[in-house]
Amino acid sequence: MLQAYAKTERKLPLVLVGKGKLEAEIKALAFQLKISDCVRFLGFQSNPYPIIASAALMVLTSKFEGFGYVIVEAQALGVPVISTDCPFGPRELLPVKNLIPVGDIEGLAMLIDQAVDNLTNYIVPLNQQLLPNHIAQQYLEFGVALNSSYKND
Repeated sequence: MLQAYAKTERKLPLVLVGKGKLEAEIKALAFQLKISDCVRFLGFQSNPYPIIASAALMVLTSKFEGFGYVIVEAQALGVPVISTDCPFGPRELLPVKNLIPVGDIEGLAMLIDQAVDNLTNYIVPLNQQLLPNHIAQQYLEFGVALNSSYKND
């Protein structure tokens, strides 16, 4: 992310949320890339929703991902999202134009600049089938089907 961001026009600051064992290395890399004045390290946030909601663009740069909860959260908040096309998650939630191959630093930098210049083109509505009431209904239907299959055995 930092390497790609360093290649962008940097029209917006980069805000990083989270804490981990690589934090010192990431901060050093930001300094080395001469972008530390544009990068904000917010650390761990127990409630990241206000940060996501106020973001102009959410960028996910995972190499691997489970279900892309942060993508869905951004979609629910109406925030434009772009992501690496890593296994499991982003491809199921975003159109191809919002995805870039993992490791394509130049491509990610270009996609960030394109998205910043045309934010509304990268807003993806939340899939209504992911809403809690729909998921709960699926669980109920599964339970009924499972229960009837036991009765028939």
